[in-house]
Amino acid sequence: MSQVVSCGEMEPSRWSKLPSDLMQLVLERLGFADFQRAKSVCSSWHYASKQTSPNNQNPWLILFPEEGKDCCLLFDPEEKDDKLYRIQNLGVNFANNNCLVTYGSWLLMQDDHQYNLLYILNIFTCEKIDLPSMKSQLSIAETEDDMFLVRLDNNKDVLFWFDEKTKDYVVIWIIQPRFLVYSRKSDKYWKRIELFNFNFDMVYKDHRLYLYTSSRDVKVLDFSQDIPRQVFETQVNYDYSRKPEDVFYYDAPLHVCRKIKTENLVVRVTGEVLRVKSIVLCNSDFWYFRIYKMNSSNSEWDSKWETLDSLGEEEAIFLDLGITVTLANTIQGVNGNSIYFSGNHNNYCDSDLGHFWSKKDILIFNLGTQEIERPHPSIFPFIQLSNARWFKYLLIK
Repeated sequence: MSQVVSCGEMEPSRWSKLPSDLMQLVLERLGFADFQRAKSVCSSWHYASKQTSPNNQNPWLILFPEEGKDCCLLFDPEEKDDKLYRIQNLGVNFANNNCLVTYGSWLLMQDDHQYNLLYILNIFTCEKIDLPSMKSQLSIAETEDDMFLVRLDNNKDVLFWFDEKTKDYVVIWIIQPRFLVYSRKSDKYWKRIELFNFNFDMVYKDHRLYLYTSSRDVKVLDFSQDIPRQVFETQVNYDYSRKPEDVFYYDAPLHVCRKIKTENLVVRVTGEVLRVKSIVLCNSDFWYFRIYKMNSSNSEWDSKWETLDSLGEEEAIFLDLGITVTLANTIQGVNGNSIYFSGNHNNYCDSDLGHFWSKKDILIFNLGTQEIERPHPSIFPFIQLSNARWFKYLLIK
């Protein structure tokens, strides 16, 4: 997958001039890996690939080797022979930079030495888009060698969206709890939005930014125009003044101490907002999730979070992406009524509970059985990883 052969290097042949609709029929029968190879053959095949999707639509894993390696690995959990696909020659900068978040085949990268430098990289084409420097936005002290004393790499507070056809994009970062900065295509600098509340998670979907606040409210900002504007806000009847992952409480019926690890916002295909709470038990490896949906039957100013026990067998959550997918008959290899997530959605260690959730963890939680599965754990002991996460190109193409 790392070698790209252009049409000009081959003998002229009719296969490069196949009608677009016929080429689409061929591409639809290919698996993900062959699809990526085919789209790189020539411009006509690449154009046809934008009008279709590969047959194999199950989620893959993207694996980042230890620092100093200019490559990443792709792994299909559905393949029986544990085959790994290496994408190499991604550049010297890639080897020493940090991937903050992914969107399709695009990675948001941060310079490991100058943390204000960000860029977007396509792992298949190696196309790179430099973002404006964040130096003016950070307002924090620097060392003599231009290294920042504070490293802003909390990937729970950063996201981005990318349009494969138009190359439009938006990168959003909550720099401090009460304000965020964003940058879009052609912007020369980062723009700032004051939020007037502490915000703990966010999701970007259909040109709308969903913000989850410390009061358990949800705010929605419309980014479809030049100037983002707030179009929706709930008022939950609950006083929630502490940060979710800092809350400890005693569950009297079970006689156990619980800790809320973290809370994430998820937007369903229908646009409905969910709150996903990750919980661990003290002195135990038992880890589970609770899902809540917003009940705004009276009005948006009289809303309540209600427990949702099941997603149904035709829907799954991709927690790292903050979205759900409807399986129907189009997505193979995805388990319904499940939560796909990685250690990246937790930003600290549970040393006080005797747990450590690594960024290398790739997991699936089944809401029906309340059990966690580690897909294909046999490959991980043999790879020196620095990071890993779910990689679902087609969900957000």
